[in-house]
Amino acid sequence: MAEHERPQGPASAGKRVVRGVNLGIYIVVVIAIIVLCNWFVNRNDHHLDLTPNKIFSLSPQTHKILKGLDQPVTIYVFDRQSGFQQRRDVMDLYSSGSKFIHVRYVDPNRDPGLAHAFGVENYGSIYVAAGSRHLQATDATEEGITNALIRLIKGEKMIYFVQGHGERDLASVDRDGYSKLKQALQNEDSEVQTLVLMQKMQVPADCSTLVIAGPKNDYLPPEISAIQKYLQSGGRVLMFLDPGVALPNLSGLLSDYNVTLRNDLVIDENPVGQIFGTGPSMPLILSYGDNPIVQPLQRTATLFPLSRSFTVANDEKTGVTVDQLCKTSDASFGVTNFNSSMKEVSYRPGKDVKGPLTVAVAVTLTGNGAGKEGRLVAAGTSLLAANAYLGFQGNRDLVMNMAEWLSSNEGLISIRPKTSGFQHLNLTASQMGGLLMRILAIPVCIIVIGIVVWWSRR
Repeated sequence: MAEHERPQGPASAGKRVVRGVNLGIYIVVVIAIIVLCNWFVNRNDHHLDLTPNKIFSLSPQTHKILKGLDQPVTIYVFDRQSGFQQRRDVMDLYSSGSKFIHVRYVDPNRDPGLAHAFGVENYGSIYVAAGSRHLQATDATEEGITNALIRLIKGEKMIYFVQGHGERDLASVDRDGYSKLKQALQNEDSEVQTLVLMQKMQVPADCSTLVIAGPKNDYLPPEISAIQKYLQSGGRVLMFLDPGVALPNLSGLLSDYNVTLRNDLVIDENPVGQIFGTGPSMPLILSYGDNPIVQPLQRTATLFPLSRSFTVANDEKTGVTVDQLCKTSDASFGVTNFNSSMKEVSYRPGKDVKGPLTVAVAVTLTGNGAGKEGRLVAAGTSLLAANAYLGFQGNRDLVMNMAEWLSSNEGLISIRPKTSGFQHLNLTASQMGGLLMRILAIPVCIIVIGIVVWWSRR
């Protein structure tokens, strides 16, 4: 027997058997864990979305709409075969959200007849269809698809914005313009038109909501009468009334419904607003009432730049119900008799009003004798819905919820889909170098440990 050959006794063979058995057990345990994890995931069907805007999760509004479906709806994705995969993440969320949703992927090149019937012009087009009707989504995002679903199921409503008194410009893309609000209303379920009320002195019969957005001059008595007649017959009115503007006739209309429009400017010195970079003249609202408009916003901030306030009468009138929607903090106060020429504002004991102050109200009218319920919503600033502030936290949801409540579409009151955004990580050269060193250190350490273990065993 050569010197380098070692005898293979029963002990060595036993060790090899034990090692083999242990290895087999480890393999079985690992396979069992993998199978168990897959079974648990498939059974519970949960996923974790860590993106800031939850772009891989459906919004509360979409969930609400899907749960309310009572008829089959088909979502058609017209694209090349290679483009289907990138759509499946979003489409699978819809199909799993309701048994009434069916997703169909169509290649226009392979089924040109169907593509022609839908009027498809571009790859990536998405259509929502129910029965004999179909509508194209504005884009392939959740917001675009859900809005198409809303228009298909609910139909479109007509919203008129009154003009002729210096109101906000619907076409303006400036900071103070209303182009973003107009687009948001159109995308969801509305057709938007302007109305010069003083020309005909009556509200059109097809008007679902009449909007008064930041008038610089008061309305004429005949216009007020036309609005009152519209409300008494079950109409719906949304008012955005700015501070520093004398509006005795519009104020009188509100007072008929137990609401007093204060001639003040709300100042809120709550330090929480500093986190969002807002000033005292831009109250940050975190306190809401119980009306359906604001129920989804209970943990969301809204911003009321340059706002006036309202008071609600204690003696309720028959057939009139007033809900206080939004209130400022205890650190707020209202500068009485405010006008735009004031350079500085500060609290004046005995003259100004201590907070919390109400900056938005909702009125329900049931005692009109016409058998129809009238509704009115008033906010103390038109900047709430302006281009510069509509995208702030919950502002868009608040304004859109106001519009849906006024139209009696409570099923659409919710938190809407958020647009996806890019997340940037800004690093200096030294920080980038340190990060790369840490990243490279992990595989290098593993390699070194492996070499050491291999050498020691050898």
